[in-house]
This record gives sequence, C-alpha cells and structure tokens, in this order.
Amino acid sequence: MTIDADQTYDVVIIGGALSGGATAALLLRQNPGIRILIVEKSAQLTRRVGEATVEVSAYFLGRVLGLTQYLNEHHLIKQGLRFYFANGDVKNLEDASELGGRYQARLPSYQLDRATFDEEVLRRACVAGADLLRPASVIDVQLLSGQDQTVVLKNGEGTKTVRARWVVDASGVGAVLARKEGWWKSNTAHPTAAAWSRWKGVKDWDSLELAQKFPKWASSV
Repeated sequence: MTIDADQTYDVVIIGGALSGGATAALLLRQNPGIRILIVEKSAQLTRRVGEATVEVSAYFLGRVLGLTQYLNEHHLIKQGLRFYFANGDVKNLEDASELGGRYQARLPSYQLDRATFDEEVLRRACVAGADLLRPASVIDVQLLSGQDQTVVLKNGEGTKTVRARWVVDASGVGAVLARKEGWWKSNTAHPTAAAWSRWKGVKDWDSLELAQKFPKWASSV
C-alpha cells in the first residue's frame, strides 16, 4: 500500500506476526472505525519458534480470536501431552511406561505452521480494516507525552513519517522500542534455550505397520 507523509493513525503496530495481527484484530473488534497501521519488515512471514501451543493459548486463538474452524482444518490437533519413560529394561516402545490422557481433550491444543498461521491472522486484521505496509522498516520512533507519537518508516518508496496516538511494539525479539529507549536487558538470571525441527518420511503414529510391530502398545491406546 501507499501512505502519505505525515499521515495520522490512532495506532501504529510495529510487527505483523501473531502478536501484531491479533492486537490489530482485537482493537478493531472493540473499536470499529479506528485507524490502525501495521508495519511488517518482511514480504512473507516465515516459520519460527512458538509452533506448539498449550490449552491456554489454544483457547485464546480459537475462542477469543475466533479461529477454531481454521485451526481444525489447516493445523494439527493435539490431545494433550503424552510421556514415555524408559530404563535399562526397556527395549522398545511397548515396554516403556506411558503417561497421558485416554480420551480426547475437551479443549485441544495445536501444532501450528507459524508461517501460514501468522499470515492468516494478519490477513484477517486487514480485512477488519487495518492498513498494512510491507516490506517496511521502522527507522525511528519519537515518544511524546500527551502528544501524537512520531514514527519514521522506510520502504521501497523511500522514507516517510506518520503520526499516531499510540505505538505498539509487536516486533518480538527485535524489541524495537525497548532497544531504542534503553529498556532492553538480557535475562541472565534465567538462561533458557529452545530447539525445534521438522522431519520428512516419519511413520504414521496410527498406522497399521506400527500397530502390527507393537501389538501390545497398540491395543492399550
């Protein structure tokens, strides 16, 4: 889209992934007619950490954002966590102790493809009335108490300045406002890491092949 210099919005949201798109959608639901600009740096969102949801986040995505049908049709449903325990006597899957639900969960969670999911949330925010500028980067933000905030943007058309009453930083690890204002601090007291991968050619968990190979396990599921 094309925006004019010194254009004024009610809200400018930095970042168009899940948090940015969801924020815009909920603001427009509660305040129809407000002017929102979403600034997204990428031309296409990519996969990212945060694909495995739990029940609380699944409730928000499905019941609050209204995405239950979309989630059921386009992403993998999970029926809670399942644990397998092994020791020196365990030689295969059916020997392992198992802990998990025996029935379908009343509130399932989901395994998401964040690339397609985030794009869908962003698309719905735009359908609801938000403007989207992409690919574009935020060059500067001036936060002014009691006045409109100033946001300097850069895209293929050059550099432009827009104004907004509110600026929402949904840039994730980019932390645009926190880094600019000196609020960002590394959390050295709680060092954590996450790793994830995608596999091809994995056998179907419910396949006849696995059931025949591990009949004791299959009969107990």
